[in-house]
Amino acid sequence: MRMKVRAVAIVSALLMSIAIALPVFAAGEMKHQKSFEGGNLYRAGEVRVLELTGSYRQMGRQYGALVKDDLQAMHTTIGEVFLNNLDKKRRMSGDELNTIARALFDRYPRRYKEILFGMVETSDIELDKILLVNALEWFPKINRLSYGNCSGIAVWGPYTKGPVIFGRNDDDDPAYLAFARPVVAVFKPNDGSIPAALINYPGVIYNATGMNADGLFMELNSGNEMGFSLNRISVFTTLFSYLQEYSNLVDLDRAMRSTLVDMSSIINVADPTRGYSYECSLWDTKRRDQDAEGIVAAANEYSHPDWNITPLDPKKDPGANQFRKGNLLKLGAKYKGAITPEVMMKKIMDVDIKDGGATHAGTIFQVVAAPADRKIWVKVPGHVDWTEVPLGQIFQKK
Repeated sequence: MRMKVRAVAIVSALLMSIAIALPVFAAGEMKHQKSFEGGNLYRAGEVRVLELTGSYRQMGRQYGALVKDDLQAMHTTIGEVFLNNLDKKRRMSGDELNTIARALFDRYPRRYKEILFGMVETSDIELDKILLVNALEWFPKINRLSYGNCSGIAVWGPYTKGPVIFGRNDDDDPAYLAFARPVVAVFKPNDGSIPAALINYPGVIYNATGMNADGLFMELNSGNEMGFSLNRISVFTTLFSYLQEYSNLVDLDRAMRSTLVDMSSIINVADPTRGYSYECSLWDTKRRDQDAEGIVAAANEYSHPDWNITPLDPKKDPGANQFRKGNLLKLGAKYKGAITPEVMMKKIMDVDIKDGGATHAGTIFQVVAAPADRKIWVKVPGHVDWTEVPLGQIFQKK
């Protein structure tokens, strides 16, 4: 008996020592890959997860060193998709690409420029190339390849029997699947701001989809076509700063009502309690609270009844905006009272537009978020299946 007790004690001690030696994240969730100057790279399946700390220059240095191969691959693919493409519709000259990239960078707040400068220092990639990668999503918009194909849905209360569940399709020209190397970059600066995670392509430093440590989630869809205002700060970087500054929808609402965007946008937001959809033209912002109690959905066309704007040209998008939005509302109603993250993924976001959903050939990234739990799930259709990223573990890690 003593031998058995002693053996159990030895095994328990060994297990405890192993547990102490393990990284913060449990097996099967995220695996630590490498560290650099206080930053860490983890992998959740095929999703790269960056933990970046310190000053903005330091976070940029960590970013550049930890995913330098991905950054180089992104720049190489830009050449294949745009510079050397046999399809004249997609081909753009180096001067065109550089002009777009610089126009975006010139309007960046200094702290976000510091991130890009830091990336240059450790990635072995010169600044002009880093700026091309950072401006990746702008090229099809300037070149009129993409008129907006995104969609989003937030459900809560009677739909979930609890906190918010959010589903988001980040859509673009199908050629962008060549760039789809999903990165979740968690910025934890030493300036007192709220830690914030951006879900995007490697090297793209702005908020098209993101969540902060207080459970505020935001995503941007293109709005009605109106052109651009190059005299304003990019709405994408503004939304990054909002993640760093605001903890809930009450505080965010004041900021959104004070914002004039540089491009027509539909900004869908949620905290653990509920969601809103902000429809932002170049001259005004209107908030849609919900389509029915506990649900709000949006595609790329304004739905607020107070707008006096000509609808999108049906030749460019023949009713698809209202169709995608309507499909999401129908699926939400179908599963009302039983929507969990799993139901949102498998029963709503996985449904193709031909089958009554909103996903289509141009869907590049999909994200499902549970703000109350600080969790997201990321998917690249046909390439990366739904992968859980427990952001709360990184937000809380000292």
